Amino acid sequence: MVVTKVEKLEPLPLRKEWMDDLAQAVAFLESLNLAHGDLRPENILFDRNRLKLSDFDSTAEIGTNYEACMAPYGRMLNSNETDLGECGTPGFLGPRTEQFTLGSLFYLINYGFEVYGDRCLTEDPYEHGPKVVELLQNMEFPELDGNPLIDNIIKKCWHNEFISISGLAAQTRDIRSSDGEATTAEEANGKSCDEAPISLGEGFTSEKEFCQDLEKRGLLHLLSLGEPEQIGFTFDWYRHSL
Repeated sequence: MVVTKVEKLEPLPLRKEWMDDLAQAVAFLESLNLAHGDLRPENILFDRNRLKLSDFDSTAEIGTNYEACMAPYGRMLNSNETDLGECGTPGFLGPRTEQFTLGSLFYLINYGFEVYGDRCLTEDPYEHGPKVVELLQNMEFPELDGNPLIDNIIKKCWHNEFISISGLAAQTRDIRSSDGEATTAEEANGKSCDEAPISLGEGFTSEKEFCQDLEKRGLLHLLSLGEPEQIGFTFDWYRHSL
C-alpha cells in the first residue's frame, strides 16, 4: 500500500490559497466545457507558493465517459446513481467528478494524508485500496474536525452539492480572502450553491477567448498526445526544463 501524506501542514492562509488555485484552474477549464479528468497530487505542480495543474492527457469535454482517476480522487457510482452512469463505473466526466476530486485534494492539503490514509482498514495491506473504493462508493467518508469553513467545502464536494465548479470557486475565493474562522453553522455554510457563480472579470474573459482560439487550433489534441515536440519544442528541452 502506497500512502500519500505531507510532512507538515502549511499555515492556514497558504492552504486556502492552494485550494483556491486548484478550484479556479478547474473552473477555467469548465468555462471551456472541459474537465481535467485526472486531478491527483502527481498532476499538480508547485510554482513557488502557487499550485498549477499539469498532465492534460485525460482532459475531455464535459459529459465524456470518465475512466482516469482512481480512489480516493475518483469514486465508483453506486446503485442509487444510475442516472449519472452505470453502477460500478466512474460515470460521466463533469462538475460531479471534478468537485469530488477537489474535495479529496482539499482533504490532503488540510489533514496531511489521503482519504483513509491515516488508518489501516484491512488486515491485508493490499486490500486497503479496494476497501477505500468500497467506502467511497457507499458515500462513507472520514469524519471532518478541522476548520469549519474548509470542512464545509470538502463535505459539499464529496456530496456533489455544487452545481458547477465556478460555484465552488466562488466559495474558495471567499475563504481565501477571509481572515478569521467560522464561528456559526451559518458562517460555515457560506453562500448557497444556487447563487450566481463568481464573476471572473475581464482578464479571465480575454484568457478564455485566447484558450478557445488555441482549442480551435487543436491544442487539446496535442496535449493528449503526450509528445511535447508536437507543441513546438524538443523532448530534451522539455525534460531539462522541469
